[in-house]
Amino acid sequence: MADDKRVKSGYDREDDLDYVTESPRMIDGMEVLGPGYEKVLDNGMVRDLTSNGRIVYSHDFYVAMYKKLEAGMDSVAAYESLGFDTKVTGVNRAYQAAKHAREKAAANKLYTVDPGSYDGSVPPEEMLKMADLSQDELIAYLKARNYYMEELVEAQKKTSSVLADILTSSKPGR
Repeated sequence: MADDKRVKSGYDREDDLDYVTESPRMIDGMEVLGPGYEKVLDNGMVRDLTSNGRIVYSHDFYVAMYKKLEAGMDSVAAYESLGFDTKVTGVNRAYQAAKHAREKAAANKLYTVDPGSYDGSVPPEEMLKMADLSQDELIAYLKARNYYMEELVEAQKKTSSVLADILTSSKPGR
């Protein structure tokens, strides 16, 4: 137990993740994960666990979290129902995740995917090879592709009219 009270500064390297205690606690203003933090990575709703202990959740996590909050669950219950153990991650993370889910919903970023963040020059065959795309992301790719093709057609129209205006002759001086 005496080790639990120990403060370790410089919590910014991956090997620091081995320094965990029985329950989450604060080090340098960051809540540290407890034992069993490896299970957090196995959850399909986590994209990354940074070296300073920050959990990066997937877009699907925020959608599911918001649905559970709207169904009347409290933040901790919703967080735990998505496969997270608050004994490992801490209750504050559940509250923060709920807060971020509500913020994303208020900004209308939960159920929409912005086509502007996708490359429209990617051919449909390549899009289909991307196995980890959700249906919303695939639709966003296709919208971006449509915008790209429309701009390409407009550019071709302007190019052909410019070329038509140029007079060419095989005989010099004419």
